[in-house]
Amino acid sequence: MKIQNLYRSQSSRGFSLVEIMIVLVIIGGLMALVLPRIQSSQRNSEVRTTRMKLNDISTKISEYYAECGKYPSSLNFITDDDSSCRNWTGDPKLKQMLKDTWGTDFQYEVSGNGYLLMSLGRDKKQGGSSFDKDIYADESVGGDE
Repeated sequence: MKIQNLYRSQSSRGFSLVEIMIVLVIIGGLMALVLPRIQSSQRNSEVRTTRMKLNDISTKISEYYAECGKYPSSLNFITDDDSSCRNWTGDPKLKQMLKDTWGTDFQYEVSGNGYLLMSLGRDKKQGGSSFDKDIYADESVGGDE
């Protein structure tokens, strides 16, 4: 009978507060190491996705230029027909192409010798650094990259 009582008292004992605190500190330390890397990877992915969208739009602009002999006046040429160019037909299904990863409209301007196509980045403001930096299309004239 003594052996049975001894067995019951040790098995139902549970964890002490100190043991639980040690486990929580270990888990917190691991999260402090892992979480910034996950966030950095997510932000890199957002920038890459925006760059891919910019490249897709640049391709569309090049197609428009080849068909119409001029650069489009706005990015709406992607979704809408352009009355000044009979050879061009917009595709309304491509509306999601007009916004960057953060839901902001791409910035587009036509200049004398080309165009400027960019995203304002994660902060949605001109300028910025790191992940908030403006992102320019490779074919843009006047881009910083």
